[in-house]
Amino acid sequence: MSSPTALFVLGHAGTGKSFLTDHFVRQQHAQARAWCILDKDVVSEHWSGPLLEALGQDPNDRDSPLFKEKVRDLEYASTLRIGKDQLELGLNVVFPGPWSRELASSALFSTQALGLPGTTRLRHVWLELPIAVRKARILLRADPRDQWKLDFWEHYAGALKRPTAVEDGRVPVLDASLPLAEQLEIVGRITLR
Repeated sequence: MSSPTALFVLGHAGTGKSFLTDHFVRQQHAQARAWCILDKDVVSEHWSGPLLEALGQDPNDRDSPLFKEKVRDLEYASTLRIGKDQLELGLNVVFPGPWSRELASSALFSTQALGLPGTTRLRHVWLELPIAVRKARILLRADPRDQWKLDFWEHYAGALKRPTAVEDGRVPVLDASLPLAEQLEIVGRITLR
């Protein structure tokens, strides 16, 4: 059995991480390749809101200091823990999400730091779109977890930066405005490297 792949589809909110991931996995399944999706928002959706409420916060909060201190890392750790089991079974896993702390610390480049099987092939791609397009997509999806971003858009958008690992070329950049077929072809090539 060949080594399984963990693909991290990265980018800021509204770049199409979930959309691209869904289409990529459907394409892989059509080609009889075993992939699963582990989106940290889905993994944690039934417990992170109640935990935030128990801590006296809005259950849709995803941006406050309290969320970032008490809940955020639990969401990512839970996602990785489930991913570890899938990878040990030989399934390939796509992890869509920002993974900002893990990217900044370079943990995203170490199976050991991520707690994944040592034989896992780590692959990454950064999705990029103009900020106006991202805002339009965030408005269109109408997710209550995005409300803080919209309420404080200038502050939120002004703080967005390309991570160092993207700037220095360790993570390839994908123009998310390309036609879907082209995006899928690029992601497929990244996973086969």
